[in-house]
Amino acid sequence: MPRRPGTLLQSRPLPQRLWPTGASAAHRISYQGMGYHGGGRLVTGSVFIPAGGEPDHGFPVIGFAHGTTGLSDSAAPSRSGLPRLERDHVAKWLAAGYAVAATDYEGLATPGPHPYFNGEAVADDIVDAVRAAHQLGHSLARDWLAVGFSQGGHAALYCAHIATAYAPELAFKGTVALAPAVSLNRLVATATADGEGPLSPLLPLILAGMSVTHPGFTASIGLTATGRRLVGQAANATLRDMFIAVRGVTNDDAGITGIAADPIVEATLRAASVPVSFLDRPVLVSASRTDAVVPYLAAADFVSLLRETNTAVHHRDYDGPDHAGMLTDGHPGALSWAGEHLAAVVVPPPPGDGFDLMDRTGDGVLRRDDYEAFGLRLVQALGQAPDAPAAREVRQGYRKLWRAIRGGADTDGDTGVSKAEYAAWIAREAEGKGFADAVSPLAKAVIGLVDTDGDGVLDRDELTALLSACRLEPAEAEWAAQQLDGDGDGRVTAEEIVDAVRATCRGEDAAAGWLFGRF
Repeated sequence: MPRRPGTLLQSRPLPQRLWPTGASAAHRISYQGMGYHGGGRLVTGSVFIPAGGEPDHGFPVIGFAHGTTGLSDSAAPSRSGLPRLERDHVAKWLAAGYAVAATDYEGLATPGPHPYFNGEAVADDIVDAVRAAHQLGHSLARDWLAVGFSQGGHAALYCAHIATAYAPELAFKGTVALAPAVSLNRLVATATADGEGPLSPLLPLILAGMSVTHPGFTASIGLTATGRRLVGQAANATLRDMFIAVRGVTNDDAGITGIAADPIVEATLRAASVPVSFLDRPVLVSASRTDAVVPYLAAADFVSLLRETNTAVHHRDYDGPDHAGMLTDGHPGALSWAGEHLAAVVVPPPPGDGFDLMDRTGDGVLRRDDYEAFGLRLVQALGQAPDAPAAREVRQGYRKLWRAIRGGADTDGDTGVSKAEYAAWIAREAEGKGFADAVSPLAKAVIGLVDTDGDGVLDRDELTALLSACRLEPAEAEWAAQQLDGDGDGRVTAEEIVDAVRATCRGEDAAAGWLFGRF
């Protein structure tokens, strides 16, 4: 039987020289992960336990996501240790009474390449490290927060999209993102704008890493021989190696000036940027105006957009610290914010129907990122890897539905669909064949996620598994099952799901709301 993600496979003491100050125990762990394309994957990490007496309900946990260390196996923090400022940052969480579970991310110190800056691929690694930490025999609380720096801030924000439903046995309380690289387009555009400027060591790593989960991307196009050599070197290098390798090299020398404007590069970078959609737990984004690595305005603009989704997001900005300095300057604010939200009672969003159900942001507009989030959350709530074949079908189904809604309803061409535009569209389309054509691929793909016997329909056990993963209470699930099974034969077909979605989209009290953000 396949091991459940987060299963602890091995633990051994971490060498003392790698311990942060204030740890009473430190473990190097190996745990069961989930590969981005499906199937199990070995992941490693470190777990640190604070000194002092254990609280009655155990130490709350920080799921820590580290910044860029490189693509080499030797760059895994559980092997070489966290960089000094990150180790000091972790020490401050320990001093405040938190245990820390720090993933290495898949592909670092384990077989297979590391999917650098693919937040979908590593978000579950953060959660599963916390799961594994609970199996070490220490007294740990269910309460936990995701904390990430730079690349890790990017990963932690992806984690915020899935954590609640992916690990319902834990109590996810929120996300802290320090100097997060939310927009790779802007990071790369800023770093490569000046042809005579020094080549950032991150650029070869980003170009090498992008090819891991975007097979159609060729990093060498347009680069000089120097640029191609550096990208090739980056595929097996640490960040320190790349600092040395790019010394004295300009953007022009590498042929990398303005590379973010290349259509293929731009599309790949955009796909890796953090989606903006409603998050069910609060978020703190901390950024410095003097950060020369991650553009401050990228973080500020991301916060503004996230606020429009009705996410509880707080922004702390700083003057003075450089990129790495945010680990030091940003910690006091992160600690006070964490304490406040660790004690907060989670209030579920109000129920809605029709347009209001799908508009989880509450801003009166449906957007593409909402449907991206619906698909990602559903497949991971059901334990599927984001790019596994069955998951890919579901996500494509949501995208097709969004394209149909936008194509038919977005009359002003602003890339969003207002409530009035949506109402006009659903009045035209609900009875037509076009509606069924738009929804049927999604319905069939969702059935495929839990159709264990492969008969193309859902029996009661399969339907129960689906509705439970979508976080319906037993009474709700029973009602939904009765509503979905329109002919009472004990099986639910794709056509019956399409009928339920049609009724839900009209705003009726129907049984397809779980497809749109209950998870």
